[in-house]
Order: sequence, then structure tokens, then C-alpha cells
Amino acid sequence: MEDKVLAAASELRHAIHDLAQITREVELSSEQLLEAKLFVEKASEKLQGEPLPHWSEKPQGDGKQTSKNYRSRSLFQGELHPFSPTVNWDLHSGPDGQPGYSFETTLTSLYEGAPKSVHGGYIAGLYDELLGAVQSLAEGATGYTGKLTVRYRAFTPTNTKLVFRGWVAQNNGRRISVKATCHDGQRLCSEAEALFLRLEPENEL
Repeated sequence: MEDKVLAAASELRHAIHDLAQITREVELSSEQLLEAKLFVEKASEKLQGEPLPHWSEKPQGDGKQTSKNYRSRSLFQGELHPFSPTVNWDLHSGPDGQPGYSFETTLTSLYEGAPKSVHGGYIAGLYDELLGAVQSLAEGATGYTGKLTVRYRAFTPTNTKLVFRGWVAQNNGRRISVKATCHDGQRLCSEAEALFLRLEPENEL
């Protein structure tokens, strides 16, 4: 998918976020809400095009499926998903030099749980997204999430830059163990560990 398309989709996503925040944070009349509904419906009518294949379908040509097909549609990072946050990825090394990824993100009140804090369920989803990417760095085939444990050490603030870091902890047979942390500056907000299981050969999709 062209980068300019993803960039335009990202701008649309920001506009949708602004609309969503106004509807939940400003006292509006029924007339205002219905008027906004009509504008949204008119905008939707203009968004016509060919249906996208499901992200899991293998593209034509070389037959290889790339993770970008999923990432651009993800609830937790996708430019094409209207409620994903902006997530900036980078490579990361674990405490003993293990391969990993990190990302920075700022979560607005759209993701709020406790007052001025990110909802714990959404944090867990971000960890699953991060650790799912991290486990792909382990030698061998990738696996599916078997267990995810999150320990919440402090409230995770909204409207603040958060840094998530994850790395491969162990890779043995069918099991891939990964770990991650989330920081607000120097403050540890939470940490997570997950177990990914590779499918047995006869059970592969």
C-alpha cells in the first residue's frame, strides 16, 4: 500500500479522533448531534472504492504475506483503523542484548479508564501487539499468544508520551517467551510477559 495513502488515512484518523473526543467531552444538543450525523453520513457516501482483501489473504505475485497487511488495519497501530493511536516503532535490545522492539505513543482520553489514566484493558492490548511483533524476531516460526500477564505498577497517564519496550526472553521448541515494560519518563507504569506457542506441523493453517 502506498505511503501517501497511509499518510492520508492517518490524517483522516486524527479528524475522527477529534470528532469522537468532542462528542464525549462537550455537552451537545440532540440537534447538534443529528446534524453531525448527517455530515458523517455524507462523508461516508463519498468514500467509494474497490473492497480491500482481508489482511490475512496472501497477495498475488510472490505469494508472500507481510505483517504490514495486518499492521495498517490494527486497532492498536493501524493507519486504516479509525480508533488506533499513533505508534512510532523502533528496534530495541533487551537487558542482555536480546532482540526486540519498542514504540512510543500518546494516548488521549479516548482510551481513558481511571481518571486521567489509560484503561488497563487497552494497555494489555498494546502489550499483546508489541510482544506479538517481538516474538517474530525469535529464530524459527512465529507462534500464537498462549498466555499474557500484565502487572500494573502505577497509573498510566493519558496525554503523556509513553514508551513500550519488549524483547525475546527465551526461545525453546514450541515456546517463545517475551517480556516488556511501559514507562512514563523514568517511571515504570507496568510490565508484561507472554508465552507464544508454535503450532504443531499437522495443525498449521
